Amino acid sequence: MKRTFHFLVLLMSALTAMAATNGPFAIRGYYTTFMRMPTFGLPEWKQMIDSMKEDGANFLFLWTAGGFRSKSFPITWRYNADHKNVDRDYAHELIDYAHSKGIKVVLGFTPFAYDGVNQLPLEHPELKATQKNGQPANFWGLHAWGYNLCPAKEASQKFMRDYVREMFFEFYPNADGLLIESSDYAICYCADCHGKFFDHEYAFVRQISDAVWLAKSDALIFVYPRYFSTGQVPQFGVSGARQKFDPRWSLFFTPHSAPIHDELAKQARSSVYWNDGLTIGTPPKIRDGARLARQRGLSGYIASCEPFSCIDGPPGSHNPRLKPFHMAWLHDGEMPLNELPVRLNRIAYREWTRQPALTDSAFHDILGRELFGANTDFQRIQDVLFLQDCWFHEADWFKPPKLHLPSDLKQQAAREKWPAERMQPYLDRVKHLRDIERRYATATSGAERQLHDVSTWILRPWDELK
Repeated sequence: MKRTFHFLVLLMSALTAMAATNGPFAIRGYYTTFMRMPTFGLPEWKQMIDSMKEDGANFLFLWTAGGFRSKSFPITWRYNADHKNVDRDYAHELIDYAHSKGIKVVLGFTPFAYDGVNQLPLEHPELKATQKNGQPANFWGLHAWGYNLCPAKEASQKFMRDYVREMFFEFYPNADGLLIESSDYAICYCADCHGKFFDHEYAFVRQISDAVWLAKSDALIFVYPRYFSTGQVPQFGVSGARQKFDPRWSLFFTPHSAPIHDELAKQARSSVYWNDGLTIGTPPKIRDGARLARQRGLSGYIASCEPFSCIDGPPGSHNPRLKPFHMAWLHDGEMPLNELPVRLNRIAYREWTRQPALTDSAFHDILGRELFGANTDFQRIQDVLFLQDCWFHEADWFKPPKLHLPSDLKQQAAREKWPAERMQPYLDRVKHLRDIERRYATATSGAERQLHDVSTWILRPWDELK
């Protein structure tokens, strides 16, 4: 009897360990730049929440700074005055709706930089950070153009505390916590920040965390590892800080600016890995992100879901409004997550966060059944994977792939005197897309019709060159 009991205990322990290794991530969801999506109102956001629920999400990282109508600091949203949430605040309702679907919401911002925050030096230039060359910070941005701040200045610290307190306590107290996303493009190199930048930034992180936990003890606060390790910080050529880690913090890791730190991850309440796989990536990138997070023992894998509908460029640039995921056929404000290239990435995210060890062939079977039905064939699966790759290959956040801009591509080839073999892969893709366009020319609905329509859209500017 004792042997049987002992065996059952070992079996249950083994099954629990297997579930932790092979089962779904505890944290699954999307990182969205709310402030750069000005055309979406509450109805469209509810549709996106519904899509996230379909994808198995239980978290939404809602980057909120610059996207709400701050009463204390109107300068933080003036550049974004046409944002629907600035015009009529609905984010509180959005958070409640996400909760009704079992999705937690944490509010994102960057200390001393990026959207909303970088507008303050337009009124207070004395708070500008200093570049490595000793000059004041450059005028720079992604939609929100401004200047990063020096965290060694008490006025910068006070602004950050007051701005984030207003966002969390006054506007959105129903949120589940904060994502404090340390800058990935610039820091301050002034004499006061020399060798101490991340100590100054940490001072704010510590203070706002304590204030949030005092009011809401179970709040989730995600931070970067830079404050707790003296290793080199990517892109900046400086060391991180050596501050004490509070195990109530959760950790946020990225491939380009916050590498996974195994020892810290073991101390944290939870830890997640992020990449851009859904927004400008492909199923293999999503697969690899999920597998890396599982291999390193993290709590979750978060994918970028950033359908920008803002204007790229400084004030007065008169650039056109971006279309979500570069899909020019969408109407302003139209919810984009069901368009075929993105839907495919969503399926990939859902399946690999459920089972990171899922094989490619098993994923292809699931994909085929979901898009084309039980009796689909190999050709359809290959066609949709190829089309999706054509949509995102060489895309970046603000510009579509070269394949979509053949006039620009040919001008570049002429200017740089490309040999024929460098252009040939693009021409091969065009030929393959023509085959897909013909193959589904008579399709009337569903994924097959989208295969035809998206292929036609990519091919149209190539035809116009003739």
